[in-house]
Amino acid sequence: FEAVKNNWETFEKLCNKAVKHGMGDFLESLGERLITTPYSTHEKDGGCYAGGLVENALETTSKMRKLASTFNLEIETSSILKVGLLHEVGKVGTLEEDLFVEQDSSWHREKLGQFYKYNEALNKATTPDRTLFLLQHFGITLTHDEFYAIRVSQGAHLEENRFYVNAEPDLAKCLQMAKRL
Repeated sequence: FEAVKNNWETFEKLCNKAVKHGMGDFLESLGERLITTPYSTHEKDGGCYAGGLVENALETTSKMRKLASTFNLEIETSSILKVGLLHEVGKVGTLEEDLFVEQDSSWHREKLGQFYKYNEALNKATTPDRTLFLLQHFGITLTHDEFYAIRVSQGAHLEENRFYVNAEPDLAKCLQMAKRL
């Protein structure tokens, strides 16, 4: 509990530092759900517990800052914070419903380590698309590079991102590398 609380306080502080307009409404509306959202459905993928999403966002952001510094990338700190912290908030689900729900099958939990499953009541959408929808809903503006970093955040191996290969801004490359580390 203490780790989740500390992570949330850090996440909230950094979000408010990076985003001036819309963040208050975003955090007030989705904060409680963000705190409890896991990063993944399976324990083998890491972050398969309440607080996993926020913990992963903080780790990714830290790695992005180190990469940008190491490689002397000219990326605004506010962009690193905004993209690193928010690139997967679409995993919370929609404005009303969670994307991940507890796995009700003991076989899936015990044999596969799948403690959550996707909420089948939700329309299908990629995490970046859900993320971009939520950000625009709360009036959180993105620069061109921030938009594309989030848009291609799941990697160039996905069909929907192949169009952008070799045209990604440094911010997108930094995010993708941080996620791989």
